[in-house]
Amino acid sequence: MTDNPYAPPTETETVRPLSHGVNSEFRRGPAWYIIFSAVAGAFASVPLLTHVPAIGLATLLIGCVVGGLIFRIRSRNWPHDPSVRSRQMLYSLIAICFPPMGLFLLAGPNVQGIGIILLGALVGAFIACGIFVSGTKRFSLVDTSNRT
Repeated sequence: MTDNPYAPPTETETVRPLSHGVNSEFRRGPAWYIIFSAVAGAFASVPLLTHVPAIGLATLLIGCVVGGLIFRIRSRNWPHDPSVRSRQMLYSLIAICFPPMGLFLLAGPNVQGIGIILLGALVGAFIACGIFVSGTKRFSLVDTSNRT
């Protein structure tokens, strides 16, 4: 560092990772928002399950998409990350395939198991929708504003 505060920064000062100290803001990815809003939807569905079961089951699914929307609103000022789209495809594929496969292993191919497997596929599809709704803007841990 130089004594002149108006001197341009040196090369070592241009790319500097942001500190992970106490004052830095902790940022969560879209998965936390999707999970927490789905859990909130599940808690909201409890009173509805006795009277209107279809709406009660739908609140969990809608909660996944709402979580993606909440993350999209929160990340609207963050920079666009071009590598996000490929990760979204991979995570959506995992979300759509693993719940039905796991339920197939637990329930089996019986008549009742098919309905449970389809319900797992539906939950996975709504989680994938929440992943895609969250957008492609991500918070960067590297300060890129001073790069030349």
